[in-house]
Amino acid sequence: PELSDEQIIMGQEMMRHSTTACLLSQPTLLPIIISIMIRSFVKFGISASSCDGFACFGLVLCGFFRDLNKGREMAKAVELIFAKRDWKLIKPRTVFICETFVLHWTAPLQASFVPLLEGYRMGLYTGDIDSAGWCLVTRCHHLFYSARALEGLQKEIDTCIDILSQLNLEAHRLCVLPYLMTVKRLRGVCTKDSCMDFEDMLKIASATNNLSNRGHAIFAQLELLVVFNEWESASKLLAEAGNLRLSIPGHFVGVRFTVLEALISFKMAQTSALFARTKWKRRGLKAFKLLRSWAKKGNVNVVHSLHLLYAELAVLKGEGKRVEESFKTAVMVAATSGLMQDKALAHDLAHEFYTAQGDKYWADYSYEKSQEAYSDWGANAKVDEKIVTS
Repeated sequence: PELSDEQIIMGQEMMRHSTTACLLSQPTLLPIIISIMIRSFVKFGISASSCDGFACFGLVLCGFFRDLNKGREMAKAVELIFAKRDWKLIKPRTVFICETFVLHWTAPLQASFVPLLEGYRMGLYTGDIDSAGWCLVTRCHHLFYSARALEGLQKEIDTCIDILSQLNLEAHRLCVLPYLMTVKRLRGVCTKDSCMDFEDMLKIASATNNLSNRGHAIFAQLELLVVFNEWESASKLLAEAGNLRLSIPGHFVGVRFTVLEALISFKMAQTSALFARTKWKRRGLKAFKLLRSWAKKGNVNVVHSLHLLYAELAVLKGEGKRVEESFKTAVMVAATSGLMQDKALAHDLAHEFYTAQGDKYWADYSYEKSQEAYSDWGANAKVDEKIVTS
């Protein structure tokens, strides 16, 4: 039944507004607040806040309890409510929650581009500027993770940052800046004068106690270090970062962080002494098993990464035949999905493997293909680096 008691509706609204603060600074409180909201809906009836509550419950199910199917059911429940109620004011925020924290677990990232843009437009139309801004932020994140060509991606992010600045949404802008810096450094167009440093971003995040901004700044750094094969620096940052999955629960950055965590751990285990080797292998396997469990539950966005990790795990175990098969599959799946970034990375890591094996033919082939893929992506700084070091 629809709720009519204004005092209870006001209480639900207060809890709804507190969820944003929890997501940014204290995400571990989120399951408690959401459970109170859901009890209220069941006991007293639904209001406009119910859409946000059920969407956030989907976030909790996916981000904390890894129950992807039930999380998606919550998103479908929200759609059913909107089909029967004309609650347009709450819709932009609900789109943000569902597309950012729920639907990517079982649907391709590319499927979120249109809904998020529509959520931004609805937010401007209804006056929900905060949710409109978050829809834009998530769209930029998903464009980055989907390995769009870097030149076009930079234009998209620049436009997004300009809009967020005009709307005076500073917290939103800080969630996008690390990705703009990453894109510029990959393209080789970032100078000290034109780019804010990652350390500056981390200082701002620490001063404002914003765990979300901290997570994005660290993740963007990890992406750069992995692309440039700086495994020692990446391992140190990984150790300092802690578990970013808890900082941004349910967000795709947590999924991507898990991929990088497994990859960095396997690479470090391959070159470390016995004790460190065991430690890194254990951490890598833990992240790898987590990714594999998500894939079994229907996460299509990690399949290509799993093949790449299978290859690096096989390198660690000395299973040469398995290494070659897994690298080829990783390249094929990434290419089929249009993920230039991960296709290039797979060729790059295959080049490292064949070089270590002394197989000049396949090492040269993998090198040429990685150069081609990085060039198609627009990562000129990486292409130039490989030319210098080759």
